[in-house]
Amino acid sequence: MPLKKWSLYGLIALLICIVLIPMFWMLSIALRTNLEVFSIPLKLIPAHPTFDAFRQILQNPDMVRLFMNSYFVSILVTLLCILLSALSGYGLSRFQYKSKKLVVLYILLTQMFPMVLLSIPYFLIISGMGLYNTYTALILAYTSFALPFSILMMRDFVNSIPRELDEAATIDGCGPYGTFFRIILPPCLPGLIATAVYTFILAWNEYLFAVVLTQDITSRPLTLGIGMLIGEYTTQWNQLMALSFMASAPLVIVFMFVQKYFLQGLTAGSVK
Repeated sequence: MPLKKWSLYGLIALLICIVLIPMFWMLSIALRTNLEVFSIPLKLIPAHPTFDAFRQILQNPDMVRLFMNSYFVSILVTLLCILLSALSGYGLSRFQYKSKKLVVLYILLTQMFPMVLLSIPYFLIISGMGLYNTYTALILAYTSFALPFSILMMRDFVNSIPRELDEAATIDGCGPYGTFFRIILPPCLPGLIATAVYTFILAWNEYLFAVVLTQDITSRPLTLGIGMLIGEYTTQWNQLMALSFMASAPLVIVFMFVQKYFLQGLTAGSVK
């Protein structure tokens, strides 16, 4: 085998190790007792693996509630973004109107502000609407973060579909909505999957606005639950790593199954 291929395979193996080592280390710490975490010398593989940390997390009703909160909010935000971005991307791609360029410019401008600058305005708006410490507050906030990029991604994907298909559908009697659902939407499946993965990851990992917009366990997501395991005088490191591993696992599993469609959706429109 040529040296060039060996070098490429070696680089890929190195990158895989860099990506997987944090996951392996989290699992290694999670399979120890908290006392063994501080043993010297610290071994890479635990001497007496145990699932006590995972069992304690799953038997804690507060932690289970945090998982349910994260799944509920993330899935609803994903569904909303898929629907709204698909319709908006179709409108920006296929319809002409005077303010079209201004709309695209406004969407781009929303991505230029650091999220921390928006925390106080969001808090004031959500509190004024009486939605503080509710699922609705998180859903509205996360959707507003994910939607601009999702719209631009779907617009580029719709642009890659020939307009002749729209014209043929119009001749056959389809209106704008019929053309969208019957002709445009099926080829947009990779773009929809890419939007769904991007939105789900954003909503699942978000921390700052979860702190700002929620107050107690009834609506707080899993990202805040990880911090709850860090105490003032002691920290249950094995439970912390177990919860971190369980929080990371859904994202890894989702990406493994849809990575082809995700990459295809992200590169849509880049090549004509």
